[in-house]
Parts: sequence; C-alpha cells; structure tokens
Amino acid sequence: METNQDTFGSYLEGFRLNQDLAIETIAEETKIAVHCLRAMEQNAHDRLPPRAYVKSFIRAYADAVGANADVALDLYLSDLEQQANTKHQRLRRRAKLWALRRTLMTVGVITSILLLVRYTDIVMDPAPPQRTDAPEHAVLPEPSATRTETAVSGLPGAKPQDKLKLQVIAVEQTWLKVIVDGRNARSYDLKPEDRLEMEGTNNFNLMIGNATGLQIFLNERPVKIFGSSGQVVSLKIP
Repeated sequence: METNQDTFGSYLEGFRLNQDLAIETIAEETKIAVHCLRAMEQNAHDRLPPRAYVKSFIRAYADAVGANADVALDLYLSDLEQQANTKHQRLRRRAKLWALRRTLMTVGVITSILLLVRYTDIVMDPAPPQRTDAPEHAVLPEPSATRTETAVSGLPGAKPQDKLKLQVIAVEQTWLKVIVDGRNARSYDLKPEDRLEMEGTNNFNLMIGNATGLQIFLNERPVKIFGSSGQVVSLKIP
C-alpha cells in the first residue's frame, strides 16, 4: 500500500482514506477525541497533548487502520527534531540581529558623545560680543489682561479589567494542557487530590485527558465538563 510519508499525520490519514474509514469511526474504536485525531493528521503540534500521550495515540491510530506504528513514530520524532532545528536557527538569527542592533546603538551613542564634546568646545569659546548702546527708555510690553488656564479633565480612569481565577482539582488520574490568554501553554500530569490555581485576563483553553478526572472552578463557580471516563475533551473558559 503506497501512502504519503512526508509526515506522521499524512501517513496515518493515507491508511484511513485507503480503507474508506470515517474519522469518527477511528475515534470510537480508539477512544481518542475527533479533534485530537484531526490535529494528528494535520501535524498541529500546538493542539496535541504532551509527547508521551501522543505516542500512545499514534500507536492506537496505527493499529486501527493497519499502519506500521514504528514508521509513524519515526516520522513523528523526525518532525519534532526538524521543528527544534528550525526554532534553533530562528533564535540564532534573532541573536545576530540583536547583536547588530546593539552595535549600531553603541556607534550612535559614541557619535552623539563626540558631537556633544565638539559642541561644548564651541560654546565655551564663543566669539566676542558686539557692543551696542542701550536705548534711553526701554518699553516693556504690558502683561495680558487675562490669563488663560488649561482645564484639567476630571474624568475618572477606565476601570481595570477583573482577573480570571481558575482552580483545578484532580479527582482521577489524568493529564491537562492549559493555554492562558492564547499563550504560555503548560502541561501537567495530575493524580487525585492534586490542585492547580492560575490567573488570566481573557480566557483559558484546556485539553483534558480524562473528562471525569477534574473539577474546575472559574472565580469560585463550578465549570461543567461534558464527557465520559477516559475521553479527551477540550474546553474554552469563559
């Protein structure tokens, strides 16, 4: 069977399409949420759980469609390595740009100092002033009859936006991936009675490995989680 092996996602998707299987069928057989399967097929690493869970998902998917799990895992690890190399190169380019910018700033500061020293020398040694006769009667301008004052606005400042406080209590073993305000993605492996607290301004995006494994509260109000035990679910709060 020939399949596109550019990425692990396209490799698995090729087997699924060759067998004319709906992605919902794979989700029902593997107990993996549809959005996770789509993220795997699209190589969307930012929408996937931690690496250890993704490996188990890949094996389950491969078994369901008759693909070689080892090949899919090798493609997945190669993709991670390529992404790491790309990120490293991007950081190196950024460091070079910063070094160039710092050099230009240093040159600019030195040039400004030299110009300031030159200007100071000129000011300290001015040409002799010309002598002029003062008029017998100097006429001073009359002060303005009225003084214009600038009104100070007394409008109150905008009310600061209230913080969002998220509380998480684990009641079963599960993993959790949290993105706060669209950035700072964090992953956790939780066991019963583990607790997490975090603050945000706009929203929280959660991916939960076990729908019945957590109790969640937003500003001390309970958040409903739909799903069965062992099911991967996603939440956007609020």
